[in-house]
Amino acid sequence: MKTLQSIISVFVLLICFSSCSNKNSLQNYILANAENSGFSSSSIPKSVLKPIASQMNEAQTEAYEAIERVNVLAFRVSETTKDAYTEENKKIKSILKQEQYQELISMGSRGIVKYTGDENSIDEIVIFYTDKNIGFAVARIIGDDMTMNKFMELYQLVAQQDFSEDGMDLGVFSNFINMAQ
Repeated sequence: MKTLQSIISVFVLLICFSSCSNKNSLQNYILANAENSGFSSSSIPKSVLKPIASQMNEAQTEAYEAIERVNVLAFRVSETTKDAYTEENKKIKSILKQEQYQELISMGSRGIVKYTGDENSIDEIVIFYTDKNIGFAVARIIGDDMTMNKFMELYQLVAQQDFSEDGMDLGVFSNFINMAQ
């Protein structure tokens, strides 16, 4: 009888955990495709911004300290992967249309910046860039105590930098950026 109760308990727990997880999340998409053919993935340490830390004002420094990790997934398009590119691009766009993602910056047909949480407590920032001739890249910036104002301050500082001149390594994202230029 105890064995039957144990089996039923484990079964109920498995059902609860599987129903609570969002299989259609960006995190799951990145994890599922990180090792797949055509994809490149990387975790970028926030320490790559250390060379510009001396230029940061107080708000930018607070935003920098609020970043926990950055994960990037890129897909390079080629003659043989055009159909896969179209399909994978649609999957990411579908995920980013979910209610939890709020638009921050639109780059037109080339990409979008979205976030989860609220303006005073951002949990995740997503940067999605796509180009039918190059491919796409999606970056997840996970943070703690990040606010919209802090992020915008840091975003403006980073946008002004030429990372290739500084010899900074942004993993697969830097390769993708160089291809896009």
